[in-house]
Amino acid sequence: VLSVVVLTIALGVFSAHIISTYTFKGRKLLELFLYLPMAVPPYVLSYIYVDSLSFQGRLYRLLNVLGIKLELDAFSMGMAIIVLSLSLFPYVYIPLKSYLKHRNLMYEDVAKLLHKSRLKILIHVKIPMMLPTLLTAGMFVLFETLNDYGVSKYLNIKTLTVGMFDAWFQLNDMTAAFYLAFIYIGLTLIGMFIFQAFNQHKNTAEAGHYKKQTYKSLQQWRRYVYPASLWIIIIFSLLWPLVELILNVIQSLDNVNIRPFLDALGSTLVITFTASTLIIIISLFVGNFYRFTKRKWLKKMSNIFVVGYALPGVMIALIYYVFFIQLDGLFEPIYNVFRVEGLVLSLSIWMLIAALVFRFFAIGYRQVIASYTSIGMTQTLTSYTLHMSKLKTLWFVDVPMIKQGLIAGFLISFIDISKELPMTLLLRPFNMQTLSTLIFTYINNEDIQGASLPSLVLILISIVFVYMLSGKNRQTHVS
Repeated sequence: VLSVVVLTIALGVFSAHIISTYTFKGRKLLELFLYLPMAVPPYVLSYIYVDSLSFQGRLYRLLNVLGIKLELDAFSMGMAIIVLSLSLFPYVYIPLKSYLKHRNLMYEDVAKLLHKSRLKILIHVKIPMMLPTLLTAGMFVLFETLNDYGVSKYLNIKTLTVGMFDAWFQLNDMTAAFYLAFIYIGLTLIGMFIFQAFNQHKNTAEAGHYKKQTYKSLQQWRRYVYPASLWIIIIFSLLWPLVELILNVIQSLDNVNIRPFLDALGSTLVITFTASTLIIIISLFVGNFYRFTKRKWLKKMSNIFVVGYALPGVMIALIYYVFFIQLDGLFEPIYNVFRVEGLVLSLSIWMLIAALVFRFFAIGYRQVIASYTSIGMTQTLTSYTLHMSKLKTLWFVDVPMIKQGLIAGFLISFIDISKELPMTLLLRPFNMQTLSTLIFTYINNEDIQGASLPSLVLILISIVFVYMLSGKNRQTHVS
């Protein structure tokens, strides 16, 4: 976790700094491309690189042609750290780029007038000002790394998430799974306390006016090294995996079983669209309640809705599994009236959707709250004064004003839910596959060719949504 957080922040800070500070050929294209690696699931990236670096892999043979003899253990923690960092660094790059592009430059200008060196300005001005953004991004990366199952399982790394999954799914030992979950929660709480300790003196002076960012021209060796470094990051995090997948799909076209793929694609779209829509609808009502309530304890209680993102997916799956079985027992008399037998809710798609909504609710909710904060209360209160009902005001006044934030929350939720693996593996109905579980099944069977088509389609769907999200970010700074 520590290695992934450090490497991810390093990649994100470097990319955001270059894009937000300098102007050079290809900058606009790179700015967009640096969004797109978030569309590549880490577990897809892991099996692609293990295959590419194997003895007959394309990358291994290419390096041999170039005279580079590469000997490494692909099934290692180092590979897991690199793969997770390449997949997660856009979550640092996006908010930091937005901050650097729209930050208040007054403090840096004052430091320059006082003849402070670049190093002192960096240490005493720039880093403290961007620290809240970095800490928030770092916490996100920490949760994603702790929650990872696909990469750790494939590379045979014994993490807490893998331990919870195996204890329940393979050993049928739910007690051991809950013990590991409590250890996970302890580590998460420690991380959150550290985050609060560093973030409690957050600088609020940023709300003042700022002057438009001016870009510098790259000089001497920097004009080649900086763009080349960004292209190397893009090649290894996005372009090379796409090339590998396309070539694998072309080679396996004759042997592709299209029916399971189409079933998995349909299930993925239905589940992801339904869960993302529910997240936005619930966020809309909870956010509206949050902005009107004056009681501090109620405002704090609303934070319970965002706790799901800090919990491991396997633990949430355990809780929902037990809860829905109890619910089925409670509704058994009603089932008997309609002559329905079995675990109706526990074996349905709604158990998975409910768990996904809880797990990823924080993503859509934060976007809605940020949008509500930006529009204020004036128009809403004016509508109430004109005797329009609260529901009509919400639909005809509030929703049009926060539309961009709602769309952004839906897009981010859709991207993350479509890539989710452990909860979907555990809670899906029998004989139902999504793209992520189909990929995992093929990889477990060492069928790299079979996993390539669903992997490619899942990435392309996510790329479309990430591109749409980047457009929203440029228009309204929703990140």
